[in-house]
Amino acid sequence: MSTPNNEVEMLSRDGTADPPPMDIMDIADDIDENEETGIFNDNLPRSSRKSMSKLTVLALTILALVLAIIVGVAYSKSTKVSAPASTLSNDFTTSGGSIIEFTVANLNTNRQKCTYIQSASRLECVPNHDESTNKFRIVLHPEWSPIGVEHFEELTRAEFWNNVRIFRIVPGFVSQFGLSSDPSTQRQWSKQIEDDEVVGSNVRGTVTFATAGANTRSTQIFINTGNNEFLDKQGFSPIGEVLDAGDSYGGMEVVDEFYSGYGEKPDQGLIRSDGIGYLDEQFPLLSFIVSAEYIEV
Repeated sequence: MSTPNNEVEMLSRDGTADPPPMDIMDIADDIDENEETGIFNDNLPRSSRKSMSKLTVLALTILALVLAIIVGVAYSKSTKVSAPASTLSNDFTTSGGSIIEFTVANLNTNRQKCTYIQSASRLECVPNHDESTNKFRIVLHPEWSPIGVEHFEELTRAEFWNNVRIFRIVPGFVSQFGLSSDPSTQRQWSKQIEDDEVVGSNVRGTVTFATAGANTRSTQIFINTGNNEFLDKQGFSPIGEVLDAGDSYGGMEVVDEFYSGYGEKPDQGLIRSDGIGYLDEQFPLLSFIVSAEYIEV
């Protein structure tokens, strides 16, 4: 698939037979045969022996029925098959790898409360400002997308995300970033990586590499702000997810505050060639990433 912008770098039971029923008549025949061969006490009158024979047959018949019920219940439990699990994972809490905290600036709600200190890659905010409203965390899932996660971590260690603009916002669909404000840095990271199989699903909050076709993932990332499962069949393999808010950081409510006034207007080609000059002149209000740091768990 092409990304929805420019490169679109965007974007039963088994077949085992039931056990044969126990044949009650066979048991009764065995009792009669045993009587005829003298198993019962020969000193008893014939009528008593007949009565005992009938009682014995009745007792054994009841016992056989009870045993048949027990065996049937046990067999039913042993052959019960659970519904097959989905091939795509929506369980985002049972496993995960590294956690990375993103600090972002120029959000809709608190734009005037923080100043970006570029030399230190940090925000300086007014007193009593809740800085958790400028932070969110991503947990990576190498079991979903091992190649993609490895590449994302390489970019993070190289501080690639610092000062990167969140240049494409389609509300209820995606928020996209991943083009460096420095053209030379973008050229340095122009290599493309192979695709991963799609294991996770592109539901709201998942993080996925954009692509321009097969095996073209590079640096662009989008966060699903809507449930976009239709992207699964197009080969978009999520690499992680935005965590729910904690005491010192926010969750998807921070992502939802990325500035969306420019929509899809920023041109990817001009971002690549002109970098921060083009962005600051034409799109000064874009939200951007201040820093991305590993969190020790």
